[in-house]
This record gives sequence, structure tokens and C-alpha cells, in this order.
Amino acid sequence: MRRLSQWGRVLALFGGLCALPGTDGPGLAEASEQAMADPQHGPWEWVRGDNGVAVHRRTVAGSPLHEFRGVGTIYAPIAAVLGVMNDTDHRLEWMKEAAAQILVEKPNSSTAIFYNRTKAPWPASDRDAVLRAITTLDTQKNVVRIELEAIEHPAWPPQKGAVRMPKLRGHWYLWPEKGGEYTRAEYQVFANPGGSLPDWIINMVSKSIPHSTIVHLREQVKRRRYYEFEKKIEAVPEYQQILRSAQPAPPTPPPPIEPPRPTPPT
Repeated sequence: MRRLSQWGRVLALFGGLCALPGTDGPGLAEASEQAMADPQHGPWEWVRGDNGVAVHRRTVAGSPLHEFRGVGTIYAPIAAVLGVMNDTDHRLEWMKEAAAQILVEKPNSSTAIFYNRTKAPWPASDRDAVLRAITTLDTQKNVVRIELEAIEHPAWPPQKGAVRMPKLRGHWYLWPEKGGEYTRAEYQVFANPGGSLPDWIINMVSKSIPHSTIVHLREQVKRRRYYEFEKKIEAVPEYQQILRSAQPAPPTPPPPIEPPRPTPPT
């Protein structure tokens, strides 16, 4: 079972990427509605709901592998969560099986391309991928979105001693909660690690990926804060607009207290 749990961490390593945000693209609600109506996917099914993280899975047409989604609360603002995701140097603290994570290029402020290599349990080979992460501040749906996808890149062809993952796509969606003090996070991923791993093993260990990734991210935000980075994010007008959407409604004033009426004489 330890070997199987290691495979869960191997796949989970590809989740924590982001770049400084851009400002365009469809929103979460629209994407969710499209997914519900998409004949390429089955309905979401409940998997687990412990430690404040709800996990669901669904089938994907043409694949024996499931897509998984986790949703939970992180007790820090979105800017702090993005700061942790942006820190490549300390990802080993919450992604224990990383063997390498190298920034390949940053085409613009909202896009980052990384080479990722993860350790695999013996006797399997390491897995690697080149990932593109695009960060968007969606003021229409009031959500920060990070879209992840494995791509080909001439700077990082398949490496010796590693199996190139043939498929990986996913996203992070981050909403402000409690007036922006907390973050509601959704992590969704569909991944094929390649090689000769049986499909049932991949599905079995993959169900833990969204749960463990959100829990570890929650713990890392407690350990490290990046206040200069957070200030940059907080100064972006689109970010400010998203936070304003989460401001709690002003409290309803209590009804006026009427003075006691005098008792008429008898």
C-alpha cells in the first residue's frame, strides 16, 4: 500500500503551478455548466469528504481513467495561496516526491511553462512532463483560475530514465470566502502517467490526489507567507474587484427598542 500511496503523490505533484494573473477567459460557473452538458464526461460521483475536503470523480469518454475533483477551504486569502503556488524553491515542502521542477519560460505575466520530474517508487521509472499554467482573474464569475495542461516543448524533449506522461490536464479555481479572509479552492485533474501501470491502480490512487493536494497546500500556507508577492496581487484592480464580491453584507440593524409604556392607573 505504501507503493500505491507514493503513486498518488507522484500524480499530485503536477498540481501546484501558477503565474502572475491575466484578466480574460470563461468563468467557473460557465465551465461547470458546460461540463455538466458535455457528453464526453459522466456525472460526478461522491468519493470522500473527510478533513473538510469533498472529492468527486467522473468518467471520461474513450478512457478507462477517471477525472477527479476536490473542493475545500484554505484559511488564508487568495493572494497568500498564489504566493505558495508561485514559490518553486519550496515546493518540496508540500510536494514530497519532486525530483525536479524547472521554469522553462514565462511568455507573459499570466503564463508559466515548467519542466516537472517526479520520483516513482521502485522498480518503476520516474515520470515527467512539460506543463503550461495560465492564471486568469475572472471578474465576471469572481474567481481566480489556473488552467494546467501538459504540452510538448523543444527545450525539454523526453528525458532519459523518465516516462513522459502522455496526458495531463487540470485546474485550480479559487474563490474568496469570509470577505476575502479565506479561500475556497477547487483542484481538478485528469492524468495518465503512462508506462505499464494497470488502469485500476491509477484510478485507485488518483482518488486521493485532490484531497491530499488541498490539505498539503492548506498546511503550507500556514508555514510560509510571501507578503511582497501578496502586495503585488492585491494591487491588481481585477483582484480587488473579486475581493469586493466577497464582502459580507452589512449587518441588519436591530429593531429600535421601545421604552416601556406606563401602566395606566386602576
